Amino acid sequence: MGAEYRPDWTSDCTLLVCAFANTPKFRQVQSDNGTIISKDWISESHRQRKLVDIEPYLMHAGKPWRKNKELVESDQDQKKERKEHQKQVERSHISSSSSAAVEVGHLETTNKQFSPSKIKQWAMDDLTQTVSWLESQEEKPEPSEMKSIAAEGIVTCLQDAIESLNQGNDITGVAEQWSFVPHVVNELLKLDVRKEAWLPKEQLSQLAIKCKKIYQTEFARMVSGDKGKRQQDTEHHSKTRSDDGQYDSDATIEMTEEEIELACRQLPGICG
Repeated sequence: MGAEYRPDWTSDCTLLVCAFANTPKFRQVQSDNGTIISKDWISESHRQRKLVDIEPYLMHAGKPWRKNKELVESDQDQKKERKEHQKQVERSHISSSSSAAVEVGHLETTNKQFSPSKIKQWAMDDLTQTVSWLESQEEKPEPSEMKSIAAEGIVTCLQDAIESLNQGNDITGVAEQWSFVPHVVNELLKLDVRKEAWLPKEQLSQLAIKCKKIYQTEFARMVSGDKGKRQQDTEHHSKTRSDDGQYDSDATIEMTEEEIELACRQLPGICG
């Protein structure tokens, strides 16, 4: 699309494309007052075959990234497109009473497949696998921030799926944009493309929102528990050091003449 890629940030770079915030490179560019964007801006520009407005995709607004903004669509055009798109989504939701009854049956079956217990297990598995994936990357977050960043990435991917469904689009495009796709998004993707058990985008979106809420609750519990464990370890370490401080190696020890004579016999090199 006319862009030039650089593996590292240099003075002539204009934009940093970033998947996660608060990484070492993110902080480097932020301190250099560089502009940082989500990769979704590139994907959306490629999909529309033009440069879309960069502001919704900004992760950090730094110095101006270009002088000529002629190719960036105006806010008015964006609003018009969104309004037209919303109309298309609303029209797609109109259905007969008979088809509505079928959709309800499909939704009940799907709710059984997406039980809270299953979703909680997916959340734990996704967090573990995402952390492992982050650890395998050349550029990775600090160990103390690994779980929270992994959780944020998973929830962001889920939110992307929800927004795609709300716009009447498939989840396939979302899955293709992420290097690591959470299990729950893959499960939603199966429903999105399964014709024999088709559900409207609106109901799929509601199901995705349900999953997101459970994921957020589980992540808050797991991340909070991990922080509490680190706090306990720190307190235990501090207490151990405090206890050790009660023993002063320079303290005077009183000994009898017999004890001194016995010590001298055991250490003849010192006592002559």
